Amino acid sequence: MSIKKEELKSIKLSAKGILVALDDDGFHVEDEKDGTVEVLSLDEIKELLIGKSVTIAFANKELFEQE
Repeated sequence: MSIKKEELKSIKLSAKGILVALDDDGFHVEDEKDGTVEVLSLDEIKELLIGKSVTIAFANKELFEQE
């Protein structure tokens, strides 16, 4: 039997809110509660994730009112 021990490091970048812009600076996301806008920068993404194995997911959540 072979026993293998690995230490894993995980980096997670996430943004939750309303995507209000996407430009050369990055993803501009507005907080739905207080209206502040923060930027998930492309430089940050490049620095942390280029050359790494990644999973990318985008989700859109909408409320549909029933009559």
